[in-house]
Amino acid sequence: MDILINYLLKKQIIKLSSIENSFFVYKKLDKKIKLTPQIVALNYASESPYISKSIISSIIDGENLYLWFIKGEKVRYLSEAQIIFRRLLEKYKNVICIIEGNPNKIIVIKKGHLVASFAKNIISLNDKKILESKYTINKFISLKEDIYRDYLKESYKFLTFSDILNILDIKIDIHEVLKKSVSFFALPLLISSIVVTMLLAGYSFYLDTQRDILFKEFKKMQKSNAQVKRLIVKNEKENRIYQELLNEFKYVDKTIALSQILKVTNDLNMTIVYIKIYDKNVDFIVKTSNSSNIPIYVKRLFKTNQFRDVKNINSRKVRGAGIEVTMSAKLKEIS
Repeated sequence: MDILINYLLKKQIIKLSSIENSFFVYKKLDKKIKLTPQIVALNYASESPYISKSIISSIIDGENLYLWFIKGEKVRYLSEAQIIFRRLLEKYKNVICIIEGNPNKIIVIKKGHLVASFAKNIISLNDKKILESKYTINKFISLKEDIYRDYLKESYKFLTFSDILNILDIKIDIHEVLKKSVSFFALPLLISSIVVTMLLAGYSFYLDTQRDILFKEFKKMQKSNAQVKRLIVKNEKENRIYQELLNEFKYVDKTIALSQILKVTNDLNMTIVYIKIYDKNVDFIVKTSNSSNIPIYVKRLFKTNQFRDVKNINSRKVRGAGIEVTMSAKLKEIS
């Protein structure tokens, strides 16, 4: 997991949100429910302390909702507090952690949940007593400023698979996937594609790191070294191949698009005759006994919000009652 996080940060797919530059809110939900980013923004945007618009980064863990309000550009954020919380949770269920620095950072874990995180320039003995009284926790630990940077990076590996899905805003609707028989095809492909994508991303980061090490070694030697050159060339080639694979197999979006096509086709009692996904394009042929279903079919595909264009290329009558329609669609870019 730490290799994947380093890769996502290095490629600026996500950014680290520090405790002092964000505002944390903890909510205990009445029951375990699914909340989309839009629903979270609608219900909790008013709790932001920032006058101008802020970004809401949220993580749902069972009946616990963690919210971070961040004033900055609209990108995916990984919270510093979430990283430390996951590591501390391995050892503590109730603890107040003070990270020494300028400013000092405080993380409070109660009954295994992150309930508070904030920054304060000076923490007095009275402040500690207030924290102890408010959260009824008497266990305090401190992290020294000089070791904290390494401690933070070493904590990436404690993040969970669910955390990554939340950060990247990847939603897997298991109930919907299992709802109809066609989803038995979509579910294993969806799960396996996420795993493959993460493995490729992690290995690509490893190759980037190895390449940097080899170039530094080459420069330090101050002369041409045939063996190092061969390693650099080999590493560059391998990295290029895996990067191409990573760019090609953005499985999550393609798989969701595929499952939506299959779902809409099934809902209208139509049949998929042929389908091919490549780059950002989808070519497919559907069979229907009712030609009036085609405009409805196109409209429903647009409503899935997975396609920026859907075209009816041509149609032909087939033996028996029915027609085959050749379609072409273009996938939306990841925002």
